[in-house]
Amino acid sequence: RSGDSEEEASSMVWDSQDLRGRAEHNEEQLLAAMSVDPGRFPALNDLLLEVYAVLRPKPTDYEQRNALVDVFSKMATRIFGNDNGFPVVQAFGSFTMDLFTPKSDLDLSVNFSAEIEDQCPRKKKMKVVRKFAKVLYSLQRDGIYCGVLPVVSAKVPIVNVIDRGTGIECDVTVENKDGMTRSMIIKLISSLDERFQILSYLVKTWAKIHDVNSPTAQTMSSMSIISLVAFHLQRRPAILQYCPRSLPC
Repeated sequence: RSGDSEEEASSMVWDSQDLRGRAEHNEEQLLAAMSVDPGRFPALNDLLLEVYAVLRPKPTDYEQRNALVDVFSKMATRIFGNDNGFPVVQAFGSFTMDLFTPKSDLDLSVNFSAEIEDQCPRKKKMKVVRKFAKVLYSLQRDGIYCGVLPVVSAKVPIVNVIDRGTGIECDVTVENKDGMTRSMIIKLISSLDERFQILSYLVKTWAKIHDVNSPTAQTMSSMSIISLVAFHLQRRPAILQYCPRSLPC
């Protein structure tokens, strides 16, 4: 019987090349069933580029977010003091990836060290979030912020707050080194080819319009969508690809 179970288990393991072949075959069938006039591609390309241009943030959007990062960093110093330049508040997410729109949230991380790995205990993160929330509640009463909402029970303890002056929603976490690392990687990928940034903007916008860009609603996160775009652009013909210097691309 054990032999039978092993055979059944092995039969359930799909070969990656077989899966790729099946996916490509299905895609070819779907494309063949579509009636597309290649002569309209240039007009579609121009239209999508116009949409992309509208979605792109203006210089003031960058200035406002950089100013908020500075404000929160000074706030962290007032709350926790200064220990060799720490804590410091740093941005990550769509802003640092340069994939944000004027309506995007601003992801912030309160960092107490320059370590790449997150070494901060969960209890400390919860304590930091509570202290930040206490100060933000006070500033909310003064009319500077609104919508202060600490969620210490979340997998990643966080406090949400909206800056009244700009209307930007800020999501403040603690030692979010994982998020910062992913953001740097996506920023690097984005620098390889501008089409990655353009397609990421367009697919994210499509996903928001169709309500499939909300992890809280059990749909895709923005990082998942961007990762799918990166995967798509590595398929044949590959737009994003790694080429060692010793090999021709």
